[in-house]
Amino acid sequence: MLRELVIVEDDATLREELAYLFEEAGYNVHQALNLEGLLDILRLHPVRLLILDLNLPGVSGYEIAQQLRQTHPAIGIIMLTARSRTEDRVKGYGAGADIYLTKPADPVELTAAAASLGRRVLGERYTNDLTLNCLQGTLQAPDQPAVELTPAETLILRALALAPDATLDTGELMDLLEEKFPERSATRRSLENSISRIRGKATALLPEGANLIRSVRGLGYQLGLPIQLVD
Repeated sequence: MLRELVIVEDDATLREELAYLFEEAGYNVHQALNLEGLLDILRLHPVRLLILDLNLPGVSGYEIAQQLRQTHPAIGIIMLTARSRTEDRVKGYGAGADIYLTKPADPVELTAAAASLGRRVLGERYTNDLTLNCLQGTLQAPDQPAVELTPAETLILRALALAPDATLDTGELMDLLEEKFPERSATRRSLENSISRIRGKATALLPEGANLIRSVRGLGYQLGLPIQLVD
């Protein structure tokens, strides 16, 4: 089961009720009331399921779904809204919803929909994906021994895996390293050395000619292969 789930709902009472429902069902629940809060969560957690209201302050749920389909295409989206007209449903599916439910939704149906969507999202993952265990600091390919990583190397891979388009600029990576490891000097050269070491360690896990981390001219770095996260 996909355990990481985020609820985007500006009604605090309903958001808390939904959070309790899904926590009881075994999910790790994150809460946001708008797009900005959602993006903060997605930068830090490997979320694959989203419960999304439509009437939100600032950017609407429709616009959020459209944006996520570009930046996080693998995420499963359940729209939960009071809008019940057919044209609203059609617009919701057109914006990127996988499931469209109207309020008040039956709790049993809602959790069943999330479980079904979670299985579908899992089924669409690449069977040959690498797995990054962030707690153990290891990178592993199916049926191969795990490769050990340093905490800094683990942080770099995790940040890239969570980033939109799996891409981060050099400055963002250096800021993350400096924030997490303030005792170290986060320089461009030290980042390049860390990237080089990751590439070397990953060589044994990759198909011939594959590159785990690509350099993006004028920007930074991008993952060349999907990585699944275990937090």
